[in-house]
Amino acid sequence: MDQVQRDIVLNIYRASNLLERVGRGLVNDVGLCSVQQWFILGMLYRQGELSLKDLTNNLLVTKQNITGMVQRLKQSGHLTTWEDAGDRRVTRVGLTELGRQKFEELVHSSGLSNKQTFAQYTDEELEQLSAALEKLVVVLQQQSEGKKE
Repeated sequence: MDQVQRDIVLNIYRASNLLERVGRGLVNDVGLCSVQQWFILGMLYRQGELSLKDLTNNLLVTKQNITGMVQRLKQSGHLTTWEDAGDRRVTRVGLTELGRQKFEELVHSSGLSNKQTFAQYTDEELEQLSAALEKLVVVLQQQSEGKKE
């Protein structure tokens, strides 16, 4: 069973690298610099304005990383930032119309890519894979948080 677990971890890393490669191509096609920028646009598109802290927690990156990524997206006209009205220490982040358009372009192109990628799977297999990966993410988050303390 140990070998199966090692194979799973190796294949997840391999899949992650390949997804990063495919994702880089998709974001480059719409003029973004990284897959992480796509994730930020997507989170704001789905959830509306968020604080920098919320973005940091949801994307599992450091405060320094999110600050730099948000700054670059702001400079390129995809995001806007402002002080929270109730707490001036909190920076809020929202999409501009350009950011919304870029994300919608990515939804379209990634949808086409996903159809090709997952064409060989049944709906049931996709649901099982999704559930298994979600479970793995929860366990890894718990382990990660346990090591911080």
